[in-house]
Amino acid sequence: MRVWRVTVTLLFVIASVLVLAQQKNSTEAVPKYDSSAEAVFKGTVDEVRDRECPVSRGMGAHIILKTGDGKTIEVHLATTKFVKSYELAFNKGDALEITGVKVKFENVDTIFAREIKRGNDTFVFRDKEGRPIW
Repeated sequence: MRVWRVTVTLLFVIASVLVLAQQKNSTEAVPKYDSSAEAVFKGTVDEVRDRECPVSRGMGAHIILKTGDGKTIEVHLATTKFVKSYELAFNKGDALEITGVKVKFENVDTIFAREIKRGNDTFVFRDKEGRPIW
């Protein structure tokens, strides 16, 4: 019986530490979208990924954009559910023109996309003031 109590206590402590660590990571403030700082970024899709994201407050759709100088930057699109509901698909090698704001988020340079152009297609993720439409 004593072993059972020790095991339960240990599991409770581990779970508490994990919850506190996750809360600490999620307390980083999401930068505001500053429409006056909007710019256009061009490059090709290097990677497409869905991950837990504080910007979309759940699973978020992201692409890694490879710029003309060979550097990469993460682009936040919208919730994964929003992207899938409109059957938006980006593939490695797609040439994109992204209108958005470049910010420092989670200690890396990041683009919050408002609009993405691919060929003749335009995909909108935020309104002109930068408010998410998802």
